[in-house]
Amino acid sequence: MADRISLGLDIGVASVGFSVLDIDKGKVIELGARLFSATVAAGNQDRRDMRGARRLLNRNKQRRQDTGKLFKKFGLIDDFDKGSFYDNFNQNLNPYELRVKGLTEQLTKEELADSLYQIVKHRGISYALKDADVDEGGTDYSVSLKINSQELAEKTPAQIQLQRLNDYGKVRGQVVIGDDPDNQKVLLNVFPTSAYEKEAKQIVATQQQFYPESLTDKFTEEYCQILTRKRDYFVGPGNEKSRTDYGIYKTDGRTLDNLFEELIGHDKIYPEELRASAASYTAQLFNVLNDLNNLRILNYEDGKLTKEDKEKIIAEIKNNTTTINMLNVIKKVAGCSKDDIKGFRVNEKDKPEISSMPVYRKIHKDLLKAGVDISDWPVEFIDELSFILTLNTENGEIRKQLNNRLAPKFDFLNADLIQLIIDNKDSFEIKTNNKWHRFSVKTMNKLIPEMMERPVEQMTLLNEMGLVKKDKKRFENNKYLPYKEIAKDIFNPVASKSVREALKIVNAVLKKYGHIDYLVVEMPRDKNLKEEQDNIKEFQNKNKKAKDAAFEAFVKSVGSEQRVKEALSKNRKLQMKMRLWYQQQEIDPYNGKTIDATDLINNPDKFEIDHIIPQSISFDDSINNKTLCFASMNQVKGQKTPYEFMLEGHGQSYDKFKATVMANKNFGKAKRANYLFEENVSDIETRKRFLSRNLVDTRYSSRVVLNSLQDFFREKSADTKVTVIRGKFTSNMRKHWHIDKTRETFHHHAIDASIIAATPFLRMWKKGGTIFPVKVGEESIDIETGEILDDKNFDKAMYEEPYSGFVSEIMNADDRIKFSHQVDKKMNRKVSDATIYSTRTGKLAKDKKDAEYIVAKVKDIYSVDGFKKFKKVYDKDKTKFLLYKYDPRTFSKLERIISDCPDKVEKVQTNGKVKAVDISPFEMYRRDHGMIKKYSKKGNGPSIKQLKYLDKKLGSHIDITPANANGKHVILQSLKPWRTDVYLNHETGEYEIMGIKYSDLKFNKNEGYGIKKDKYLEIKKVEEVSEKSEFMFSLYRKDRVKVQDMKTGESVELLFWSRNFSNKKYAELKPISQAENDKKLPVYGKGRLIKRLIPKNCKIWKVNTTILGDPYYLEKESDSPKDILD
Repeated sequence: MADRISLGLDIGVASVGFSVLDIDKGKVIELGARLFSATVAAGNQDRRDMRGARRLLNRNKQRRQDTGKLFKKFGLIDDFDKGSFYDNFNQNLNPYELRVKGLTEQLTKEELADSLYQIVKHRGISYALKDADVDEGGTDYSVSLKINSQELAEKTPAQIQLQRLNDYGKVRGQVVIGDDPDNQKVLLNVFPTSAYEKEAKQIVATQQQFYPESLTDKFTEEYCQILTRKRDYFVGPGNEKSRTDYGIYKTDGRTLDNLFEELIGHDKIYPEELRASAASYTAQLFNVLNDLNNLRILNYEDGKLTKEDKEKIIAEIKNNTTTINMLNVIKKVAGCSKDDIKGFRVNEKDKPEISSMPVYRKIHKDLLKAGVDISDWPVEFIDELSFILTLNTENGEIRKQLNNRLAPKFDFLNADLIQLIIDNKDSFEIKTNNKWHRFSVKTMNKLIPEMMERPVEQMTLLNEMGLVKKDKKRFENNKYLPYKEIAKDIFNPVASKSVREALKIVNAVLKKYGHIDYLVVEMPRDKNLKEEQDNIKEFQNKNKKAKDAAFEAFVKSVGSEQRVKEALSKNRKLQMKMRLWYQQQEIDPYNGKTIDATDLINNPDKFEIDHIIPQSISFDDSINNKTLCFASMNQVKGQKTPYEFMLEGHGQSYDKFKATVMANKNFGKAKRANYLFEENVSDIETRKRFLSRNLVDTRYSSRVVLNSLQDFFREKSADTKVTVIRGKFTSNMRKHWHIDKTRETFHHHAIDASIIAATPFLRMWKKGGTIFPVKVGEESIDIETGEILDDKNFDKAMYEEPYSGFVSEIMNADDRIKFSHQVDKKMNRKVSDATIYSTRTGKLAKDKKDAEYIVAKVKDIYSVDGFKKFKKVYDKDKTKFLLYKYDPRTFSKLERIISDCPDKVEKVQTNGKVKAVDISPFEMYRRDHGMIKKYSKKGNGPSIKQLKYLDKKLGSHIDITPANANGKHVILQSLKPWRTDVYLNHETGEYEIMGIKYSDLKFNKNEGYGIKKDKYLEIKKVEEVSEKSEFMFSLYRKDRVKVQDMKTGESVELLFWSRNFSNKKYAELKPISQAENDKKLPVYGKGRLIKRLIPKNCKIWKVNTTILGDPYYLEKESDSPKDILD
């Protein structure tokens, strides 16, 4: 066992590479990769969405059931059966006519029940039409709602609907009036529940004189309760009696006002306080002060703005309702130039970003138009108002909250002002994803007076005021890292899962070795797997495009492609010089002189690649920190920035240099910022900022991991040094050590982790610097910086191997790399695709007897693709078409059309040439005769656009045919596999397998998820597993198996994927170290691994692995399978 170890972790979106390095011997003890699915989070979201849709449907059904019960209770219907209550209302009566009639005339009890039931079934939207979120620009939706609102002033919804049905033949959906597209009017069937309630009360009042014994006041009250009841979106599932942590009724007894309050998060300074809305006045003022305190004013003696300066700037911001330029305001107040203002953030367009209270100014501007000046409003009112508007989205709920929470406290908040606020709610909207501030209003009110008084950074101030509880021990009750608790603070579900897996590895290493001396982590750079793949592809494409453009321009300038290729083969640095030459538009920006391409080939020593900001300061070896210059310029510049170098009188003037840089469109914002960097690089704080930008990762999720690990080891009195480094640092080390990265296999994760584990032992850190920060905050980093070195010494210190032979060892470590795949045993996954298919019983030409088939559809026979699909089915077996069976005369007409009309037409191309292009014969017919119609005696049959046909025989499916389907049959296909159980038949000596799908699983309240015993035995019988066969083990997706040919002795280890039902005993397998198989494997041979799981004369083992990839081989797992329900 090693005395001292360094653990490197390369965390990706779907993997964690790890490497354990023996510090004293300089050898990698073990290395591997943990692989898991990055798409599970998306699948979970889909499942939640479907669950939400089911809840809505169930609540709708429950309302209708309760209405039926109520009608039975008060004698409107004779019978009520929970399973078929809807039969009482299937009388084919026109509900609109009945409802209108019921307003003034007597209805029979049956008609009355139908009328009131239909109102409950289609009860409209829960909020008033004036509170509907509509555009002010006059869209069809908003115009239609205004029409409905005007008509409701004199009519009930039923009267409006009946008139539209009589006039236009349609009520639901969009009713388009007029043939002229420019003057069409769209009517929508959208009315508020309150209008339906009013109508229902009118109907009941009229009918009470005929049925007083049934239509009592109690009936009206209970009916209206059912009609109007609605679970608010901010309540969530559950109730007082059935509590769940997914709604406001928490299992710990708490009841929240709003479910989303919990999602806001609590202030870490005052945990009982919720975080403030980012639109609140207090939060905006705090942000302004924080940005102003971070600025450095170069012409001020101490470089900081005074209290008076800040007061003037804030007054200027608050009084200005137009577009504001913060640099101009600061320049005016401080009496300096824009170039004297430093320390501000920049946005994606490389523009200065200084908080300017944008939401406050927009509200101020918009409400002034209505004669309301918010500068007269109390700060407390704006803060509470912002909280309500940020938390709630529906106008009706906003109105309710303002009336209930703010109106009693603030006398000036009347109905008119509430309506004005709702009309202008968009003015309060935060345009970024950060809707909530990190602090509560209470914390910010503590800090703001001090931040106004002196230029102090917020974390320093919190420590000074004793608001940071240093003695609190988060991990005193944890022997190992509580990975779930730590990952909760990372809100991206993909990153959170990756961190959980990484912390499990840390725990496993701690258990195995007892200690960790150095822990170096690289966090994922992308939000999810698709973004990672897209970014890699985009980077590769951009890189190739830039290289190709540079090569083409260089060849053109030299005049000989052969000469350039020969020069590239002799001088490996020419490739980068060529790119920089092209990017710099053939100019050395330091002296403004032209660099001749031929001169670059003939006299390579005349030109050098310079790091714009010295590497020992910036730790940036990217193309954004490189420039091609004359060697004489580079030697004079030395370890200075271009700004310092030119201020000393070298090269061209700084103003000309700046103009050259700004005029070059090839430079991105990062490169331009490096060229024009004007701060003192010897300043410690400046150098720390470079470390945080290019070496130590200071992003939010990285800070969560770093600070949690530091706190854990500090509490355990372990002298473990921890850091989180940026991915580009590892990539740079790979480049300089000439370690190629191939993404075709999973080995590169472990190789990267080995590089990461070795970074603390580079010679660079012996020069006084370190990669281990004491503390990383949101806007600061506490870390030691080292000497400023020239490029030659820097390269030697940074890129020399930390141990002799280290690079060779990890380049040849593939056979030692261990793999651990996360096995997917979860039961509540998606059971099938959501597409609903209908089926028909039919007998095709090839069939001997009737069989049940899936019904498919040619969606548009007039389109080229639609005709091709029709022709493919027709040529194979025309008896598949339902039209052939049920309407042979019409089908014969289709056959005549495809015989008489061409399937190609000549078309003149843009170049003047004539080309034959595909067309549907049905389209050719339509152009001359109109749409094809079904046969009828009068020739007025319905038009044909689609054709149904019998596709495939019905296989595994879920029958979802409703009880009232009247002979129709609908199903779900693509059933997802869950588990495969492996049995051994001792009589035949062969293994037998049975596949269980997610659709086979059930949920029992007392037992949880599982498969019913009867269902299990049924599958076992279908799969022909003998009753006498012995259960060996269960295989889930990504379980590892070992299969050995007992005759030849050859064996192979693979990942089990799923039972494949194409053949008996078949399964799909995958390689362990890569995504797809491209080799000839022992036992299974070549090609895609959908094979018989255990070939004859073979033996199988289930291989369990630890998270570090250590294997354990099992011939038999247990005596019986798990998760079998009684």
